[in-house]
Amino acid sequence: MNAIVVPRLGWSMEEGIFAGWLKNAGDRVAAGEPLFALESDKVTMEVEALDSGVLDIPANAPETGAVVAVGQTLGFLLVDGEAAHTAPAPTPVATMPVSDGRRPASPRARAMAKSLGIDIARVACPEGSNRIVEADVRRAFEQMAPAAASTPVAAAPVSAKPASRARQILAARLEESFRTPHFYVHDELDVTSLAHLREELLPILEERHNVRLTYNDLLIKAIAMTLRSMPNVNCSWNQGEIVQRNAVNIGLAVQTEESLLVPVIRDADRLSLAQIATARRDLVDRCRRSEVKVSDLEDGSVTLSNLGPFGVDRFQAILNPPQSAIIAAGRIAKRPFVEGDAVMARLTLPLSVSVDHRVIDGVAAARFLAGIVALLRSPLRLILS
Repeated sequence: MNAIVVPRLGWSMEEGIFAGWLKNAGDRVAAGEPLFALESDKVTMEVEALDSGVLDIPANAPETGAVVAVGQTLGFLLVDGEAAHTAPAPTPVATMPVSDGRRPASPRARAMAKSLGIDIARVACPEGSNRIVEADVRRAFEQMAPAAASTPVAAAPVSAKPASRARQILAARLEESFRTPHFYVHDELDVTSLAHLREELLPILEERHNVRLTYNDLLIKAIAMTLRSMPNVNCSWNQGEIVQRNAVNIGLAVQTEESLLVPVIRDADRLSLAQIATARRDLVDRCRRSEVKVSDLEDGSVTLSNLGPFGVDRFQAILNPPQSAIIAAGRIAKRPFVEGDAVMARLTLPLSVSVDHRVIDGVAAARFLAGIVALLRSPLRLILS
């Protein structure tokens, strides 16, 4: 008998949402087959069986939508000849909390009721249903809205909606990250030569590799080359210890419809521009199709966040823990630029680096940014490396 437990989908994950079984009780399951779905703050993924056997789901196993803890037992895989597991599985972290003596309510229903200012005890449970769900809370709110509008008492805003569990977990991680002592350095560089190089390489990479070179690819290459020469930046803080990373893996912030993901291009310092562009394209496509794997999001050294395509001139990014540095790129545009004693319009790129000051001092942060800028100003080095 082998226990089926909740895996850790990310370094900071302590709990997730059980998104349902992909097999039925009594089904024979082979090792490597998708067994159940699990939602973390980053991604919803299918979890594969680690062993083979017959699926046994205890009577009080978590229901779909339940909050479960890492390491919690969900069920069992029985080997031939074993009887079904009679002992109940451990109680889920949060499954169907009782609704003030009435019917049980799902965690999402209780979260929505709290957000809309509704007493969960006043929400009716439809006949034949064994618990209150989000739709019941929404229906109750819509029924209460006309009455609330006729009184001078301010009602809950109609536009209010509860954050998804994934957004709540992401918010908690960002709050934790922002408590880290951040330090920021900034620069703005002339990227005329970089733009010319990209224009020359565009048709070559499209013809030979069927990929479109972007400024992100050039930035990732420059960041990776600089990070390789500065191992004191390629590290992280972990409970009083500085953890040194050996690989140079660059994360790229990608906004999807539901979440913010940071897929990782591994060993970017060893890749050509064509290889980086291909890896970036494939990772971004998988993120937007919700096909990204947990392994695609792990072990990043630093992250690049580029809001330039959205019209943002400059910004400071929040660290992506446990990483100790994140690069923020703004919009490439013509701006007044001083060259010698003359002021002229030049194509410039604002960059900033945010670092964990527990690990990286100001001078190291400045040298890291200076190294990136030097490569972008002399972009032929990105090809010749």
